Amino acid sequence: MQGSIARRTEQFIENRKRIERTFRMSTPQTHCLCALLLGLDDRDADLNSIRRGKKILKKNTGMFSAFRGLGMAPAAIKLGEGEDGERKLNYAKDNVRRLREAGFAPTDYLCPAGFLMAKQHARADTVARHAHMHYLDMRHAHRLLTGGEDVMFAVLFAMYDAERDVIYPRADAATDLLSERFGRTNAVQMASFAIAMSDRPADALALDTERLYDAVRSEGVKNRGIWDVPLLAYLAGLGADMRETAERIADLDAYLKEQKGFSSVRVGRSQRLFYAAALTAIDRLFSTPLSEQAYAKQRDLLQTLLLSGILLFIVTAMTAATT
Repeated sequence: MQGSIARRTEQFIENRKRIERTFRMSTPQTHCLCALLLGLDDRDADLNSIRRGKKILKKNTGMFSAFRGLGMAPAAIKLGEGEDGERKLNYAKDNVRRLREAGFAPTDYLCPAGFLMAKQHARADTVARHAHMHYLDMRHAHRLLTGGEDVMFAVLFAMYDAERDVIYPRADAATDLLSERFGRTNAVQMASFAIAMSDRPADALALDTERLYDAVRSEGVKNRGIWDVPLLAYLAGLGADMRETAERIADLDAYLKEQKGFSSVRVGRSQRLFYAAALTAIDRLFSTPLSEQAYAKQRDLLQTLLLSGILLFIVTAMTAATT
């Protein structure tokens, strides 16, 4: 492992350590999520910045605020950047209010969605209203799969003015093909949303996603889970070379396994493989020639996949532990 991916991996490992020191009560998955989000901006974790973000949150939110829930650590990282943390938080809080007014139920996922919307705060009412329309379309098509986590995809679609009569036929086509192999699962739904945002034919991308999945396993990765499928769909959408990508993900998975904090006991095989795929996706995004607008769209899509995937994993694990 060498070049930019090696640097990003070491940055990820070090950032995870620093974030763990600041959020000792959070889950290991939360620490890794924050480290990935920092990597998406190619930033090193600054403890003073993160602590400043925590203070802004505590000062401007109540004890039982959703902003102090699962998304607190990622929010603190965003708020600690620069000197306008309170303004960012006010935008996010206002966006959450507008999402609630548009019809969304209160969940932990509204807060990350509110931060995602911040860059388009000037049209927040329109984004919130269109996002709820997207969400209703999702629930109509897949009632058993669509949950609170999908608010982020609904907001993403609304932000980029996705046409409902275009994006959902693409998503449905991808879901039908992927579900034959992976079942009708949340991971498949997320993958179908990633495919729907691409310009390439949905059936071709779904087939490439399955091929990439098999290629990763053929490299010796002993994991039958499917949490990495959405990221594989994302990589396929970027036109990543299949063999090179599979080798890189497998190498990263093996490397992370040997690092402190990434054992199967600590984070689990499926999550570690997810991180390996995420690091590969981040590195691929930085190396893919894209226009400014296309890059922003792909970055926001990848961020949404990271947040949705890991937060859903945490919620699923918490639910399993209490039943």
